[in-house]
Amino acid sequence: MNENTWKIDFEYLKAFEYRIDNMVSLLNLSKVNSIMDLGAGHQTLRRKIPSSIEYIPCDIYKHVDSTIIVDFNKGEFYNKKVDVVFCSGIFEYIYDLKQFIKNISKNTNILIGSYHFKDDVENRSDIWVNSYSMIDFFKIWHDLGFNCVFLEETNHFYNIFQDSKSYERIFIITDNTKNDIINYSVINKVLLQRIYHKIEDSEISNVKYILEKLIDTLAWWIPIRKWRDNFRNKFFDKFIGGGVNNDFKFLYPLNFRLDLNY
Repeated sequence: MNENTWKIDFEYLKAFEYRIDNMVSLLNLSKVNSIMDLGAGHQTLRRKIPSSIEYIPCDIYKHVDSTIIVDFNKGEFYNKKVDVVFCSGIFEYIYDLKQFIKNISKNTNILIGSYHFKDDVENRSDIWVNSYSMIDFFKIWHDLGFNCVFLEETNHFYNIFQDSKSYERIFIITDNTKNDIINYSVINKVLLQRIYHKIEDSEISNVKYILEKLIDTLAWWIPIRKWRDNFRNKFFDKFIGGGVNNDFKFLYPLNFRLDLNY
């Protein structure tokens, strides 16, 4: 029998709540009547949605009295037709992922999920029990009549609390029958954020290269190596930050971000 690798005493990190915030933002909650939360944990999602939405929490552990106990790795499933199935940080812990996804597809038209794809994370966590590429993962859904309509890294969500790079992706999968539930305004903002991150990275890289070449050209005329290194370090420390032996960091003038709150 396959042993569940997620244990009852595992800590629920603040990052889990930020992920849920990002996932919830993709829903037009005024159009949602019911949500099934698979791997509900401490039912963080319940606090993020209106009380008028029917909330069905399922988990292997009863952290909250209202949780429905289901062991997905024993082939169990709670069958009830809902508007949205929510899978935050659970796919990595399912042995028979194809059957799990098949069960989900019978109970909803839309899934909001997250996963660490092996395309992004080759060194898998010891407690993850599967490893799917994006192509293989979404093919399972495609064969059941579902398509991925949104896929993005969590870093491109406008979440000010997320201060470290994550290799996890959030996605929306649908059979295209209830697309009014999807919040396309947020999707557009996330996509714009990704574009500006790419522009920012490109601009920083280009300016860094130009400045380094300029400093090297100026320093070349200094006859003693120690003096040359001091010149480089003083320039980078005063005007850019970091010194010649550190990672390049822009300070105030060149560090820009897109304000999407307009």
